[in-house]
Amino acid sequence: MFKAIWAARWYMLLGFLVFVITLLATTPLHFVWQYAEPHARALPVKIQRVSGTLWHGQLQLQAPQAGLLDVDWKLNPLALLAARADLLLDVQGNGINLNTHALVSLDKQLTLSDTRGELSSALLQPMLRKGRANLSGDFEISGLNAQIDLTSRQIQQAEGRIVFSGGDVGFPVDGKPIQSTLPLLVGDLKREQEKTVLDINTDEGLPIGQAFLQADGWGGVAIRRRFLDILGQKWPAQATEETVIFEVSQKIL
Repeated sequence: MFKAIWAARWYMLLGFLVFVITLLATTPLHFVWQYAEPHARALPVKIQRVSGTLWHGQLQLQAPQAGLLDVDWKLNPLALLAARADLLLDVQGNGINLNTHALVSLDKQLTLSDTRGELSSALLQPMLRKGRANLSGDFEISGLNAQIDLTSRQIQQAEGRIVFSGGDVGFPVDGKPIQSTLPLLVGDLKREQEKTVLDINTDEGLPIGQAFLQADGWGGVAIRRRFLDILGQKWPAQATEETVIFEVSQKIL
């Protein structure tokens, strides 16, 4: 009998692991959260109102610039065997609709892949307001992939595409307010010189500006004179199409 038990030891171990994972995955999340909450305090967001289970749960989080977000996830149980969290995430908020595949490893590396969704330009208003600018319209995100170190809160890799639908825009030129309408624009996300950069181009590939996020949490937007050209506006000073004529930045993270 002992030999039979010993021969089946690996099946027993596997059964025990399956039992533990199933127990953790089906335990009410509010019970598990009391143990996990101290480790989440280092995140750049505030987590609240958790519900559901580890397997399929929901929570609300307060994020800088984005406000209150509702997050729904589904966990891949097989990834737990490799000590990783593999999730499908759905994020909804005021002006936000995002879906992504997230992978969190033991070394606190967050990998996002195949991220897609829509964002409202209203999320940019706090930053644009500093430069007395405004913008309306929506952004469509596709093929966005990123890797983030949760310990240092640094973006290590980023790529993807963001398409702006077009919309009304306002900004000052030589102290005078200008109002016009932007056409469709295309943004390509990448890492460049230790910062995350979004190159903004016309649908014909002509550069009109750049948005950036630095490692220290400062982000901003720089606009070229070509931006005025496509709006039918004149720049009062001597400048080429490539000259940066407007720039604003602020602490984001």
